[in-house]
Amino acid sequence: MTETILVTGGTGFIASHVVLKLQARGYRVVLVDNLSNSSPRVIDRLEQISGTRPGFHECDLRDGNR
Repeated sequence: MTETILVTGGTGFIASHVVLKLQARGYRVVLVDNLSNSSPRVIDRLEQISGTRPGFHECDLRDGNR
């Protein structure tokens, strides 16, 4: 069974490089990002490079009441 890893801020510069390393090691990766400092095109590029499209959910994990 393949393990799944959730990467928050997954379309950012550092996280996207981590995603590639995780995929290369056989992990299934799911990204969560609000896209405030990045672009959904990063997901397409990750798929181009790795051959596997990571899962993606656009959302903001910050607590809006704080």
